[in-house]
Formats: sequence, C-alpha cells, structure tokens
Amino acid sequence: MPWFQKLCRQTGLALHFVIHPDGKRREEIRRTVKEEKVSETVTLRRTTIEEIEVSRGNTDDRKQAADAP
Repeated sequence: MPWFQKLCRQTGLALHFVIHPDGKRREEIRRTVKEEKVSETVTLRRTTIEEIEVSRGNTDDRKQAADAP
C-alpha cells in the first residue's frame, strides 16, 4: 500500500504548510547533471542544484534589526 502512505504524507504536508507557512520562497537558479559511465552496469550521476531562499520576515523584526546598533 505505498500509494496510501504517499497520499497520507502529501495530505499532511499540505495541511502543515497551510497552518504553519514558513514565509520563505525558494527559487532554483541552476541545475547541472554530470553522468559518467563507470562500467557496463554502473553509471555515476551527480546532480548539483543551486537555489536562492528569500525570507519574508515580519516587518517588526526588520525594524528592530535596523534600529539595533
């Protein structure tokens, strides 16, 4: 029953993000994939993902940080 477990997990994650949004936005900048054939049956694949994460903090927090010495 892996489909049921996957459904339960996705539903739980959806509810979690509705109740507790993290206030962050992630944007993928670049994704590179390098493949190398090591032998006839083995392929080595390396994936590098570069992302930018932007926090949308509370405006009061930003104001306090600006006022701090």
